[in-house]
Amino acid sequence: MIRTYSSRAGRLSDTNKGYLELASKCLVELGYVPKSSKPCALDIGFGDAQSFSEDVIANQDIIFIGVEPYKKGFARAVEFYEKHLPKNLYLYNGCAIEYLKAAKQKFNFIRIHFPDPWPKKKHAKRRLISKEFLALLHKKIVKQGQIQIVTDSAIYQDHIEEAIKAQNRLVLVDASVPISFKVSTFHNKGLKKGHTIKEYNLALN
Repeated sequence: MIRTYSSRAGRLSDTNKGYLELASKCLVELGYVPKSSKPCALDIGFGDAQSFSEDVIANQDIIFIGVEPYKKGFARAVEFYEKHLPKNLYLYNGCAIEYLKAAKQKFNFIRIHFPDPWPKKKHAKRRLISKEFLALLHKKIVKQGQIQIVTDSAIYQDHIEEAIKAQNRLVLVDASVPISFKVSTFHNKGLKKGHTIKEYNLALN
């Protein structure tokens, strides 16, 4: 698998930089999964953290671990934590693949909402979702767990469907992941462009 989800900076404000330098209690090491009696949800690529933050507040009976490569969105998530101090939020800034490989515990839910579609053919290998990545997710989900992938990219939808068909460890299920989620910035952009938004819910075969 190509390492496409490493930490990236982009343009950062002084406020962003301040929160990135903060030794916040929500920050976790590579592969860390908290031990808890509550179900644990891994959120891969939460973007600008706006809807993700609302999800954390709305689902306090679930432990969230947010993994985000872009430092700007990550800084905003740290800022949210410092201002609200939710007890169900942990954050990791870096590569989702490396984080998953290092994680020794399994997750109840894994969410991947609007991953970068890398629409150009020459960049297709950079897409996160692949047969190999689904095999990794299969190893990191509990027996009754679920995986949810959402995208508005028609090119990525075809790619995801091919990846799902190319393996037999995970199967599509009708039931959606039982975590309420707010419409994100990327979700709204897709709706405004008139894109068809598809949700793929997967479980162990």
